[in-house]
Amino acid sequence: MTKDELAGVVAQKTGVSRKVARSVLAALLDTIAEQLCSGEIIYLRGFGCFETKEGRSRRARDPQGDGIIEIPPRIRPLFRPYNDLKDAVQEKLGKRVTVDFLCLSAKNALTVSIVGKFNNWNQATNPMQRLPDGSWVGEIQAVSGQTLKYQYWIDGTLESDPAFPSDSKGNTVRQI
Repeated sequence: MTKDELAGVVAQKTGVSRKVARSVLAALLDTIAEQLCSGEIIYLRGFGCFETKEGRSRRARDPQGDGIIEIPPRIRPLFRPYNDLKDAVQEKLGKRVTVDFLCLSAKNALTVSIVGKFNNWNQATNPMQRLPDGSWVGEIQAVSGQTLKYQYWIDGTLESDPAFPSDSKGNTVRQI
């Protein structure tokens, strides 16, 4: 996406003209550059942090001779995304996989479901199915590479999955 395309999207979302959006975007980028040039750090809560960092000196082969030259350290701009932005990008672009669950500890239960942050801890969202032997199975779609924190909702009671480790709050922690 180019700066002009970005201005167009901002104009569309805010209802201002494309010209105004272009001006605001240019002013924002100029301000970020000016602040970085003066050594300031720019914190955008929930998004990321713009800052500068001094690199290290290094040695390289001299292209005009046979020796080695010392390249002095440079100060470079740096952007560090915060977890909210990283999580949002991973959620939208990450590869989706099917995660299977097996609950063996609820053979006499009437209802069992999987609850976690992925469904806002809603016990009605991911019900499990009873197998003839009394165990329960279920599955969810999740983004590969993330850590799931969940519990089983067994007849109104939360229980951790004994097949995986739990955190201090009793939530099962499972890396996908």
